[in-house]
Amino acid sequence: MNPEDRLLYRITALAARIEVLESERAACGLMHRYAAALDEPDPDMLARLFTAEGTLRTSRGTFRGHDEIAGFFRSARAADDSDKRHFVCQPDVRSIDARRVALDCYFSYIARGSDSMLGWGTYAAVCRVESGIAVFDSLNIAVHLGTDLTRGWHR
Repeated sequence: MNPEDRLLYRITALAARIEVLESERAACGLMHRYAAALDEPDPDMLARLFTAEGTLRTSRGTFRGHDEIAGFFRSARAADDSDKRHFVCQPDVRSIDARRVALDCYFSYIARGSDSMLGWGTYAAVCRVESGIAVFDSLNIAVHLGTDLTRGWHR
């Protein structure tokens, strides 16, 4: 391989690596936008963080598409109208390809309403990135614990 071809090969490989890193960064930003949207809470804004055919899986069921996902968040808010703050831990990030990223991370939340609450669990997501903007293809939520401060989390 001549020097010009070698340089072109290295530049092309470097550009591909940068594209993957930018997609990973966008996906990490999506997790933080999601946590902020949960704190609003705005069901339609939350649904727009998913692709049109996106999937949300929780202990309450599987929800597909913007309408079902927004409906899930409306129902969740109707069942618990406490003020919440959500915190997302540093995710484990794996590129599937240049435009899809898998994320796994822990989350916690605190809430104030008629009772003070706290909880934690995990998120497992596949994100799609287009033009630097990430949205969820799928998001699985596993709440490990949700309790009030009186009951706590005894062993």
